[in-house]
Amino acid sequence: MYNKEYTIVRLLIETVDKIFKYTSDLKNADEFEYDCESFDATAMNFIILGESISKLSENFKNKYPTIE
Repeated sequence: MYNKEYTIVRLLIETVDKIFKYTSDLKNADEFEYDCESFDATAMNFIILGESISKLSENFKNKYPTIE
């Protein structure tokens, strides 16, 4: 059975994992700023996070109020 929220939450987890992957080798903020590929990939994944979170239903958000 298709569960929209389950799919979105899996996407959120995968997206956060990607952000960690793209930034884990960087030593500091300056390195991050000048690594254009990591910076762009991370920025795009933050956009994906925001868009995905906005697609969660109010019912789901009310069911888990401790998750911001």
